[in-house]
Amino acid sequence: MSLLQVQGLTKSFGARRVLRDVSFSVGEGEIVGLVGTNGAGKSTLGDILAGITAADSGVMTLQGVPYAPLSADDARHLGVGVVEQLVRIDPELTIAQAVFRGTPQAGRPPAELRRQAQVLLSTVTLDVDPDTLVGELPHFVHGLVEIARVLAEDTRLVVLDEVSAALLPMEVTGLHAVAGRLSRQGRGVLYISHRLPEMLEVVDRVLVLRDGRIALDSPAGALDPVRLAAETVGEPVPATRVTAVVPRPEREPVPGPAGPQPLPAEEVALHVRNLRVPGAVDGVDLLLRRGEVIGLTGRRSSGVREIAGALTGEFPAITDELLLHGEPRELDPGANGHALRLPAYRPDEDAYGVDPGETIARTLTQEEWGALTDLRSEIATLRGVIRTVHKMDVKTLSIRTRVGALSGGDQHKLALARWMAASAHDVLVLHEPTRGLDVRARRQVRELLDDATGNGASVVVVSVDPDELAECCDRVGIVSGGRVTRWIDTGGPADGTLRDRIIAASTAA
Repeated sequence: MSLLQVQGLTKSFGARRVLRDVSFSVGEGEIVGLVGTNGAGKSTLGDILAGITAADSGVMTLQGVPYAPLSADDARHLGVGVVEQLVRIDPELTIAQAVFRGTPQAGRPPAELRRQAQVLLSTVTLDVDPDTLVGELPHFVHGLVEIARVLAEDTRLVVLDEVSAALLPMEVTGLHAVAGRLSRQGRGVLYISHRLPEMLEVVDRVLVLRDGRIALDSPAGALDPVRLAAETVGEPVPATRVTAVVPRPEREPVPGPAGPQPLPAEEVALHVRNLRVPGAVDGVDLLLRRGEVIGLTGRRSSGVREIAGALTGEFPAITDELLLHGEPRELDPGANGHALRLPAYRPDEDAYGVDPGETIARTLTQEEWGALTDLRSEIATLRGVIRTVHKMDVKTLSIRTRVGALSGGDQHKLALARWMAASAHDVLVLHEPTRGLDVRARRQVRELLDDATGNGASVVVVSVDPDELAECCDRVGIVSGGRVTRWIDTGGPADGTLRDRIIAASTAA
């Protein structure tokens, strides 16, 4: 039985047509996947369902009754709950208060809220004290708090918008268990994700939104990640469909932690011996060669965050030896110019911290606006902006478009391109550089990394996404118990097992 019916939905922002005659349905107890490139209209469609924005034309019904929410609160009242990747919750609320905020139960005694919140938090596999303040939680679990809130509200349709983007594989399994529970309760789930292999594991049907239209409506069982990736970007399906991840070119074996032979000193970008972070990291050796990309992944408590933080100066740490391009460095903040402070990119701060009211042209211009000394320099700068916009395939009609008018994925790509162009350092730390990006955009980020490494830069990628690690890195280090317990070489032919090997190694660690 149809729960949600959407017919002929259209939406434009100025001259840009975002949705064109979109029609689809979600049945009771059905989990429907929605995929599309950045800028395809997924967020706009989600905003219309959530009551954040109104369609220009078209009709929606929910359980056979006309559905046209006037606000997000109205949508929830009518039975539609939306959980987004970037959730904004008052940090002063306890988790129990956050779960029940805006619901009829919000006024119940704190002890009752706490007991019920504990049950809901266990359902979404979030093992935290309900009395903990939201501000004390890491951002990646805020989405799970919101899912608990959706369960508390007893909504009929749940929209999960890129909730899994920052979750570990084991946490994704928990998210899928929640989706399955919602399905068994007769609720509908619209599952929006760019992580195609994991999405196909849980959904019943897949919708591909391309250029503002539903380009494909197919049972999930008829698709594989490679075909779905091709359908998403509108490309022919490869004749040999092995894996959705395209490996980086095979490289010479790497010495030190991953091989027996020493490298010439000029080939080593960063050498760290016996790195320790009190209470978190217990003896890690790292060797990063010039032009190489290595990945680090592990459970939340594995020490991977502290390893990266030690390299960027966020955590106090000590080493037996630390060499940057052969020159001794220190982790002690008091070491002045000899202290190691690698620059770090974080999507939450750097991608979504871009001024949404600024134009693309000004966002990508390194010089202070208006400070250019001659017309030739200004023209060269704007040509560089246009090249970046074309190279990153940003969906816009003008470089004078405000950044806030772009899709979240396009904002992310521009922010990463700007950050890498502005970084004066040639050894970089990137946290989840392709998070929330579509298949094509991930390739563009990889090309950005290839350009940087081709010019001698070296990169450490910290990520929970096995596809991102497989596609971007030459080697992946599995961190457990404050140590790198295993290195996985990602070079060589695409045999379809690389993603699974990374998942298996990080889960077993």
